[in-house]
Amino acid sequence: MTHEELAKVCKALADPKRLQILSMLSQQPLCACKILEAFSITQPTLSHDMKLLCGAGLAIPEKRGRWTHYTLNRDTLHSVRQAIDGLMDALESAACPAGPEAPAPGTTLKGDPAMQTEHSTKLYVLTGFLGAGKTTLLLRLLDALQGRRIGVIQNEFGKLGIDGTILRNDNIQMVEVNRGSIFCSCLKLQFVQALAEMAAQNLEYLFVESSGLGDPSNVEEILQAAQVAAGASYEFRGVICLVDAVNFLEQRGDLETVNRQLKHCHLAVITKTDLVSPAQLEEVVRAIREINPVCPIEQSQMGSLSPQFLQDDLLLYQWAEGEETTNSAETKPKTLFMDFSGTVTREQLTAFLREIQSDLYRCKGFFHLADEGWNQVDLVGSRIDWKPCEEKELSQLVFISRIGPAVIKHIFSAWETCVGQEMKLRN
Repeated sequence: MTHEELAKVCKALADPKRLQILSMLSQQPLCACKILEAFSITQPTLSHDMKLLCGAGLAIPEKRGRWTHYTLNRDTLHSVRQAIDGLMDALESAACPAGPEAPAPGTTLKGDPAMQTEHSTKLYVLTGFLGAGKTTLLLRLLDALQGRRIGVIQNEFGKLGIDGTILRNDNIQMVEVNRGSIFCSCLKLQFVQALAEMAAQNLEYLFVESSGLGDPSNVEEILQAAQVAAGASYEFRGVICLVDAVNFLEQRGDLETVNRQLKHCHLAVITKTDLVSPAQLEEVVRAIREINPVCPIEQSQMGSLSPQFLQDDLLLYQWAEGEETTNSAETKPKTLFMDFSGTVTREQLTAFLREIQSDLYRCKGFFHLADEGWNQVDLVGSRIDWKPCEEKELSQLVFISRIGPAVIKHIFSAWETCVGQEMKLRN
């Protein structure tokens, strides 16, 4: 077994859940449906895990009708054992020369200080699952930094830039990268190009607001590519993960993305703390600590956050090493867009959203309400938020499905029942 092959195996095994899957396969071959039941995970999460295990040669897939069945590859495990035995023999038979002194915590992400210019732009990445309040917090932060040269790269999963519309301001430089995650190979190059474009603006701070479905596990790899494209223009200052106090305890079992966002952050900010009890807040903190035991934890209400973190060395709190992101074309949830040129009452739109809320990760947009005017609409979990907004050309909603294309039929049926007016639904 080559070093590259052994490294693939180690990477695939660097997760307790995947070790458990291998243990189950050691007993008998299993259908994917049985693994899903055993772990109560979603299909995209399982697809990612099995892609790593099969890619490392630890499991053998076999398509049988609708489902894939997996068998343990004992030959690979035997080769791994031989390779590790060989390493142990080499260690025992030869003295290991002292290597260079390990870098201080955090320096690996900042890069070589000699490579940074005097006016390097401080770069922060904001993550957090759908509806955690990233845009709201970023707006408050931009207000606190008025007068500074600020840039924003805004990433949304759909092609309709709802949050970009909210953030757009003549006083900041902004680039939108939509229709996927910036951490996925499908948009990675576009993200690097956006970083290179922003590097020419001589900014003091650049904030990257990633999609709520973004998995930042490979952020270091992307920043290294940006350094090639833009030179030593950036000083990476850390990943800030927003945690929705209301919905997090339910969301963490939904997708591996939720765990990855926390695992790879340097600061966790619990949002909407005014909407939960002290007991639930304590439970959220405990759940965060199970995933990331070292990052500082701040609390936020209505998007408030002290800018003090801008003075702190957050990279001291790096917990996990970089790894392959779970974002891929195969794991990308179905996204749909509604266009509507009429008006509805708040009661009608609420009834429609209630009918489909269990089928969605998120729904948001702008809508013209009868007798109320234009409102920004935001559905996360079972909570619907409304906020007056400027007039738009037409009403639009973005739907991110948790049940794939099957949501299309549900949307049409619920709309016909609750509203009954013509609308257009598109990919």
